[in-house]
Amino acid sequence: MTDWSTTTLVRVADDYDRAMGDSGAPLDSRFGRYLTQNLDGLWKEDRKDPIAFAVWAWSIATPPIMSPGYVRVRPDLGAVRLVQSQYDGRLVVVIETPVQHGQLAQGVRPPYSVRDWETDRYSHSDGPQALQAPEDESRPTLMLTATLRLPADGWTLHQPAGAWPVEELLIDDAKQAVALAVQQINTVAGHQVAKLIGDEGGHW
Repeated sequence: MTDWSTTTLVRVADDYDRAMGDSGAPLDSRFGRYLTQNLDGLWKEDRKDPIAFAVWAWSIATPPIMSPGYVRVRPDLGAVRLVQSQYDGRLVVVIETPVQHGQLAQGVRPPYSVRDWETDRYSHSDGPQALQAPEDESRPTLMLTATLRLPADGWTLHQPAGAWPVEELLIDDAKQAVALAVQQINTVAGHQVAKLIGDEGGHW
């Protein structure tokens, strides 16, 4: 895998997925096993709906269902989710990111004595470190999280077949759906998240 960049929020762990398959065959897939085990979450009428299918495939590809996920979320982010709006049915990407005190404007930062998110010293990352609540609970703590919701209007979505006579076709549809979503999330939301946390470019 390539290093995380400040505008890369998610990426597909396809090599790991194949390596963790039962047999190591090209069509064998850890993600595929999870898909077939969770088909009851995909309503029959949603199997040909690109939005509903993408939301379902994404939910399987990411924690808590798959951990580590087929889609990896950058360690310093809380979550990246796809949801279908209950208001008008459109696809929406929801990104949750911890916001540390130093990222706030000078006049609204809490006093230094108030604790903040801390780096998870036990996390193993090839880039930004995961954040966690302070272990020391003897002092006041303020942990802020920003939630960014972006409509996915105009996105290219994969059109699923809707009927899969063999499991490989379902797996292929789901992989294509999440791969397109990963590409567009990074393109559309990457710079917005970088601006939000005050880090607009480069690699870790």
